[in-house]
Amino acid sequence: MERRDLFRISGIGALAASGMALPRVAFSSDREQVSDAVPSRDLVARLRAVAAQPVLRRSLLGNTPIIVERIDILRRDDQYFVRIMDTDGGVGWTLTNNRRFPDFWPVLQNRIAPFFIGKDLRDYEALLEGVYLEDSNYKWQGLPFWSAIARLELAVLDLFGKRLDLPINRLLGDPVRDSTGVYYANGDRERSAEWVVERLQRDVGTSGARAVKFKLGARMHQTEQSDARDSALIPMVRDAFGPDMVIYADANGSYDVESALHFGRMLEEHDYGFFEEPVPFDHLIENKIVADSLAVPIAGGEQDSSMRALEWHLATDSLQIVQPDLIYFGGLVRSMRVARMAALLGKQTVPHISGRGLGSLYATHFASLLENTTDYQEYKGDPDEVPYEMTLGGGRFVARDGRLPVPQGAGLGITFDPDYLSSLQQITESCA
Repeated sequence: MERRDLFRISGIGALAASGMALPRVAFSSDREQVSDAVPSRDLVARLRAVAAQPVLRRSLLGNTPIIVERIDILRRDDQYFVRIMDTDGGVGWTLTNNRRFPDFWPVLQNRIAPFFIGKDLRDYEALLEGVYLEDSNYKWQGLPFWSAIARLELAVLDLFGKRLDLPINRLLGDPVRDSTGVYYANGDRERSAEWVVERLQRDVGTSGARAVKFKLGARMHQTEQSDARDSALIPMVRDAFGPDMVIYADANGSYDVESALHFGRMLEEHDYGFFEEPVPFDHLIENKIVADSLAVPIAGGEQDSSMRALEWHLATDSLQIVQPDLIYFGGLVRSMRVARMAALLGKQTVPHISGRGLGSLYATHFASLLENTTDYQEYKGDPDEVPYEMTLGGGRFVARDGRLPVPQGAGLGITFDPDYLSSLQQITESCA
């Protein structure tokens, strides 16, 4: 069997064999069909070369080793923190997503933290590669492993920033903006189309956002009810906000190819800015079919933790906008590598975040470094019930007049209430 026949059977041919209705996608030949999904060696080499360039500005960290003394996981009620301390007494903190981290902290405690104890944090990027291979951790690759890495990385960057009196973005590059626009994201799928519109109008009113995003489908599947809701919601949101509002839609992998094309064309008709995750994230061939068949930009990548998967999406043009999740993908360093690959191809990077665990704060730091991003970054308000204030200027980190300021204070740019931190309970024995 020739390679092109194998590809046809395992890819698009397998879809047809399963009975799935396929769109009419014209290929001049089977060879073109294969080559379109297999990037050239030269392109892959150029993408990998740009991704391999150092991200962390190690020269800022000086000549004195920064040795990890201990890593702690602490909590109060349902809020979880990661703390890292060096042998000189430096401390870095990060708040986690309390809906996810209770399941992830054993991975950090048992498989990641022990590797870092006694290591020089100035070598963080090398350590990132080392911990992936340590004790076959690569077998654990996925959202739990890389999310735990990301939380540790944010604490590391906070420690570095406080040590140097710099915000974390300046440890990774030169900022190109001092504020970011926001799109207000609504995550509801259970309530009516009318309710979603009313809630978006409320949130736009309080935040000043000039862009919005809402959910389509039933999350990784669709129903007759969700299809009816989607058919009503797409034109309704445009009618409610008028022609000047930037509007995005996120299907979270709800559709098959036929439905993705149907609703994608509705989005085109109503001038939507992007169509996020139209088909299941790991349905690579279907994603490319949809991207090749629609004019609306296809966005995705939030569920991927593999650098090679996002490399493929970018190289084959199955995504026009790449969305590495700053936590799920393993932190700002790995996400910056993706952004560099996207920039090489003239594509945009719009980081994905979860609202909890200071997601918008991290996304604003990250987006401040990107020339190849959109005018609007994801925003879900300020849902964290943890006392903190901006280190410079005070107050909470919230959007005003549709924008978020890039934090300028040292480290994360926020100061947690000291009394609150002192009340945290260690949930594990310290890795020290």
